[in-house]
Amino acid sequence: MSSTTLPYPSRPHPVYTRWRRAACATVAALACGIASIASAQTEGNFETPPTLKVGELVAKDLLQGKGLTVEEKVPTDGIMGIYTIKADKATFGEDAGSYQVRSRELLELRLAEVPAILQLNDTSKLGTFAKSMGATAVRPLEATGHMVMNPIDTVTGLPSGVGRLFDRVGSGVGRAVGSEAVPGSGGEEGGAANAVRDVLGYEQERRALAKKLGVDPYTSNPILAKKLDDFASAAFYGRVGVNTAISMAVPASMLLTGVRTIDNLVWDTPRGDLIVRVETKLQELNVTQAQRSLFLHNPAVPLSLQVAVVENLDRLKDVKGRQDVIWQVGSVATESQARFLATAVRMLADYHEKKPLATVTAPGPILGRDRAGNLIVPMPVDYLSWTERVAFFAKNSELLAAPQRTLWITGKMSPRAKTEIVANGWSVSEGTMP
Repeated sequence: MSSTTLPYPSRPHPVYTRWRRAACATVAALACGIASIASAQTEGNFETPPTLKVGELVAKDLLQGKGLTVEEKVPTDGIMGIYTIKADKATFGEDAGSYQVRSRELLELRLAEVPAILQLNDTSKLGTFAKSMGATAVRPLEATGHMVMNPIDTVTGLPSGVGRLFDRVGSGVGRAVGSEAVPGSGGEEGGAANAVRDVLGYEQERRALAKKLGVDPYTSNPILAKKLDDFASAAFYGRVGVNTAISMAVPASMLLTGVRTIDNLVWDTPRGDLIVRVETKLQELNVTQAQRSLFLHNPAVPLSLQVAVVENLDRLKDVKGRQDVIWQVGSVATESQARFLATAVRMLADYHEKKPLATVTAPGPILGRDRAGNLIVPMPVDYLSWTERVAFFAKNSELLAAPQRTLWITGKMSPRAKTEIVANGWSVSEGTMP
């Protein structure tokens, strides 16, 4: 696959590159410890993360789609599931294959993109489009399934699990980074060609098409990104009514972030204005230049996700420590890690609007504290097992010093994990607001 087909820069920002090299040595050992496992059994004082049935983690109605299936067995790594999507050749043609993603959230996002891909494929066969698109007609990308669904993980060679975030708690990891800056924004292509297309209206056509299909215009799925490019080009240069031909509406299940106002902001705001909006909010948060650079130019954080993070941080009115979150999100290696943190920020913003928080920190997972010093830890996990790294977090002396401690789990946890966590003085809220 050529670098031009990827929906993020082919040359990562220097700050991210240096961080990635430093991180490789640290996480290499962790990669060896997250091998796929077949059964839940106890090894020593800890659990072996189980392999579960996909129906135990994901709503069954989301697993049904034309021409695709999700592998029944889902290995877990102690925190997230590892899902395999299989697309058949009869329906997807050259896009057929087995695609692997980590985390239920990213799986649901990728499944929501499938109807859009099929709709674009069907529309491209119409005589009007076949003629107008000509040499630029929609063509499937020649890529392996793993590259398609998890391109950043493949390129960096780093483990995509969020588990490594737990290892940072209490580790005193330094935060010195360079302050170099390059034009553009993480998760997008740069250069004069894009600027010209934005001015002429191409970018507006692409966003309108993405909204019609209910997908992220800044998606990291290169197959969908390429098709959006081709159709937007046909609409703009060939004056073809793409939006008239696309009949799909936007079902609620396809919302990008779970907050409609942010979804509409991404769909309805020009790309350049979105970038300015993000940068302005970072300045309002007094984020340093180095932290802004790391956040804005990290290819693992699409522009739409940047918007979600800063908008939800803005909802945390008068809460100290929000700059810490920007550094943490900017330092992630993969999109699944970025989405874990972004969802945690949204959960804290929801909580704050009901019961005010005083501070937020991000030593790994994101932590909120209320005015009494009580701790609330949002955990958008798939399945939590009692592993060594989870125990390291649950028994951390600094966290245990809080008067009250609550884990807010959106997924499930093993009976052993719940017993151990409660025994260490934590309250556990599963699936609902504490």
